[in-house]
Amino acid sequence: MNVHAPLSMSKAAFLAWIEPREEFYEYAGGRAIMMVRVTRNHSQATGNLVSILKRNLDADRYDVATDGFAIGIGDSLRVPDVIVEPRQVDGNALEAKAPILIVEVLSPGTLHVDFGEKRQEYLSLPTLDTYLVVSPDEPRAWIWQRTDGAFPSEPQILEGRDQIIMLPALGVQIEFSEICRGIL
Repeated sequence: MNVHAPLSMSKAAFLAWIEPREEFYEYAGGRAIMMVRVTRNHSQATGNLVSILKRNLDADRYDVATDGFAIGIGDSLRVPDVIVEPRQVDGNALEAKAPILIVEVLSPGTLHVDFGEKRQEYLSLPTLDTYLVVSPDEPRAWIWQRTDGAFPSEPQILEGRDQIIMLPALGVQIEFSEICRGIL
C-alpha cells in the first residue's frame, strides 16, 4: 500500500497526519519526508547510546528520547536518533522543547541531510550544547560543541574505539568502545 502525504501542510496538520501511521516521517519545508529503514548496526549503535545515557544521567533531571520523537525547528520537525533534554512533565508531548544533546547515527541515504540541512537547523537551537553524528560501521564520530556561545564551523572528528566523547553540559563521558559494543 502506498501512503501519499498531502502536498503541503502545517506542522499541526503534519502531527495529526502521522499519528496513525507506522512509518516514520520528518517534516521540512511544509512537506512530509519518509525516513529510511535502518541497518542492524544503526539500531545497535542507537540502542547503545540510549543505554549509556540513561545509565549515566539523572532520570529526575533529564529525558533521553528516541523512537520517532521530534524537534520543532523553524518550519521543520526533525526526528533525530537520540535527544537529551531537561525532564519534561508532559508525557503526551510530541516534540522536544529544549534539547541539550542531539545525536544522529548515519545511514547511507541520510549522509547529506545529517551533515547539511539538519546540522544547520540543529545548530540554530538556542538550548543545544552538542550535535553528535556517529558512524555505525566504523569507530568515527563528528561532534559540534558550543564553546563561548557559538558552534565551530567544522566538527571535531573522533576516530578509534579508544576515543572518549566528552559531554560537559551533561557531565557525561562516553567511551566510543561502548557505542561500538556488539558492532565493531
